[in-house]
Amino acid sequence: MKKKISIVLTVPLSIETWFKGQPRYLSDYYDIELITSYSNSIEKIKAHENVTVTLVDFTRQINPLKDLKILFELWRHFRHRRPDMVYSITPKAGLLGMIAAWLARVPHRLHLIVGLAYFGSSGKRRFLLKTIEKITYCFANHLYANSLNLPKIIARELTSKAVNVIGHGSVNGVDTDYFKDTMSTEEKSALRHNLTITEDAFVLLFTGRIVGDKGVNELVSAFDSLSSTYSKLTLLMVGDYEHHLDPISAETYELIQNHPRIRVVPFQHDIRPYFCISDLLVLPSYREGLPNVLIEGGSCGLVMIATDINGCNEVIKSGENGLLIEPKNTLNLIETVQKLLDHPNLYATLKQNARQSILERYDQHYYWDALHRELETLFNTDSSHV
Repeated sequence: MKKKISIVLTVPLSIETWFKGQPRYLSDYYDIELITSYSNSIEKIKAHENVTVTLVDFTRQINPLKDLKILFELWRHFRHRRPDMVYSITPKAGLLGMIAAWLARVPHRLHLIVGLAYFGSSGKRRFLLKTIEKITYCFANHLYANSLNLPKIIARELTSKAVNVIGHGSVNGVDTDYFKDTMSTEEKSALRHNLTITEDAFVLLFTGRIVGDKGVNELVSAFDSLSSTYSKLTLLMVGDYEHHLDPISAETYELIQNHPRIRVVPFQHDIRPYFCISDLLVLPSYREGLPNVLIEGGSCGLVMIATDINGCNEVIKSGENGLLIEPKNTLNLIETVQKLLDHPNLYATLKQNARQSILERYDQHYYWDALHRELETLFNTDSSHV
């Protein structure tokens, strides 16, 4: 009989994007259940992943009364289903999933740490987010991080428990056959035309949540400065605003709305065409786990600039497949983009190396096989000390 694994994620969007395919792969070996909140895409997820989906009314915000209700629902569900493992990803799913699994005496409680939410926060909010991480780790008995550097930070600041990494890191690896530049010149021209981007434009791409801690304020300020010197430079932003969580400044928002060479496209389920029409991927984030956008963009052959922070500085080997910059440093970002614009030979070298550097370390099938081996090891290890 197959071992039962309940995988808990806060929002189904994660399953459609960076977690896509992993439940289906694991279902060849285990009885997999996904636990997440409702969206219109649930039936599509069920069909693609070919697993059971259980709906819970998660919210990303902290809501003590609602969270207690969800905790009780999860406990009751685990008592009924009796999974051999609960595998949680993302902070809210981790906190409630690990506590409920412990209360239900689930023998294997695995939490995957995908960055630390308290990075970039201060005061009471930082204390609260840090406390949530510590509580989650306390109730888990298997901890994994999605980047090679993250366990060192966790050991220093959060827990003495062992924190391991699958393969070279990541949550799901990258489907390098899917994330590949296969667009024709005509298709690229058509998409650029639809976005009113000229054929000869040099396109900087940002994709992700348009929020403060993704470095959007610095990015837009840097672009505004560079655009006065480089007339062919265009900034393409793909993502949604989150005004209620981590808003960008009013000045940045006004620049985005009014600058003649900034284009904004809402969140896209298929980001590949936007990778393929761009020249440079920029991620000036303040905090990351191991950013999927970099391994996906790199797999499409994009040159990358990102901040020299955990995760980014693992994907980007500076001077080989991209360049690293200081966090929150607009001037450094300006100088680094200029370096690539003014030195086409350097840009060409980085571009030539971009895809191969991802294939060697983050191919999805390599990650899935490593994950399967790790789960088998855990199931063959006594975890009766719940």
